[in-house]
Amino acid sequence: MTKTTITQCAQGVLEGLLDNGVHTFLNIPYAAAAGRFLPALPPAAWSGTRDCTQPGPVFPQLPSRLDFVMGPTAHGVDMSEDAFRLNVFTPSLSGKLPVIFWIHGGGFLTGGGLLKCYSGDQLARSGRAIVVTMNYRLGLLGNLYMKGVSPGNLAVRDLEMALQWVKSNIAAFGGDPESIVLAGQSAGAWFTQLLAAMKSTSPLVKGGIMLSYPGLPPLSPDAAQTLAEQFCAMAGVDSSGEALRTMPVERVLELQTAMLRAQSVFAEVPVLFRTVFDADVPANPAAQAAERFAGKPLMIGWTREEMGSFFASNPAMLDVTEEQTLKKYGEEFGEQGKQNYRRALKRRVNSRPYHALVDLGSDKLIKLPSIRFAAGMESAGSNVFAYQFDFQSPQADVGACHCFELPFLLGNFENWANAPMLNGIDLAAARSLSACMQEYVLNFVETGDPNGADLPAWPVYDRLHGRKTMHFGELIESVTSGV
Repeated sequence: MTKTTITQCAQGVLEGLLDNGVHTFLNIPYAAAAGRFLPALPPAAWSGTRDCTQPGPVFPQLPSRLDFVMGPTAHGVDMSEDAFRLNVFTPSLSGKLPVIFWIHGGGFLTGGGLLKCYSGDQLARSGRAIVVTMNYRLGLLGNLYMKGVSPGNLAVRDLEMALQWVKSNIAAFGGDPESIVLAGQSAGAWFTQLLAAMKSTSPLVKGGIMLSYPGLPPLSPDAAQTLAEQFCAMAGVDSSGEALRTMPVERVLELQTAMLRAQSVFAEVPVLFRTVFDADVPANPAAQAAERFAGKPLMIGWTREEMGSFFASNPAMLDVTEEQTLKKYGEEFGEQGKQNYRRALKRRVNSRPYHALVDLGSDKLIKLPSIRFAAGMESAGSNVFAYQFDFQSPQADVGACHCFELPFLLGNFENWANAPMLNGIDLAAARSLSACMQEYVLNFVETGDPNGADLPAWPVYDRLHGRKTMHFGELIESVTSGV
């Protein structure tokens, strides 16, 4: 039976819903809009009681390439340039539970913490943690750097404000402000790394969980300025960029998509507008995280076929020739390219050049950067726990693809009813794997160690233990990585 529930944050009284042991507060403002390309303002107080029983908007976006596997997650959802909102899912309004600060992915262009697919109610129903999900500005609207127009890094500042809000207010929801764990997938993992590296945010959290971390450096201000000027040229507006302040948001989104389409078909994950290094954002966040986050526990992992989500929707990729694939391997490995390609083909039965290309892209963009980040944190004194997600999607040609682990982590399969990657899945097996993964995650959030008495042992990722990685699939076991 669902009924209302009440609590109070710094801005005022909130009314949420209590359903099956979880208090849910939706659409809570963590900041206020100041205008396009401007840093957000502190959230305003309200009188009376704010209705937090209904979902709020997400930031403007067009359909994602990942809709191919995830389904149209943002279809029919309200969008607004004033979507500085977060959700709180908590099993109790009293006590001091650890907090999972969840940052969604979407290639810096799409997604939203208020989307139903990211609901944290099932994790909160464990009674062991609070889950907070939030929006941050996307694409050009959140990441444009252009002199005289936008200072850049607005998405980062949004996340910083959301984290500060949680630090200041989570006690009213039964949370422990000294026990916040950053967690994110894809672009969310990248932002997790960045918040761990920044002087202003690193002290606010006690650990990190990074799923499918893309090893992309921040842009330099010069490169970002050039990109902004190219956007203006495509838009047919003056190179000062002033017209971007008032351009209809629909036009901004259309032009973003046109710029993405102009990239090579072989680009692993096209990324245009993203964080720029500045006085606060380090040019090498991974190195800075190893310094500022040293000693704090980290869980980090990847899916076996990350690029399946991006490549399987493209006929040119599915039908890639051996000659084209050998060329890509040669570009990556030089004289060893042909041998590495042959080795990649033999990893699977009935393999073809497409699979070798998926492996190449997956390793380059996600797996190897994750391994390097894990090694850096381990060297800095952190206990690191690495994993690979091997459970395969029934969807043709995607494998254990990018985003496929999300419903397993969150345990909310019912919220992914339109996801092609789950169509035809053995739901009993999926729920069994999900329960195990969630137990590891909750143990980690509570103690910094995922291990439990009734779970397969998950060794720390270090030289002494042979750099072992936990594999989640039909078998749940640790495997020596050899890296």
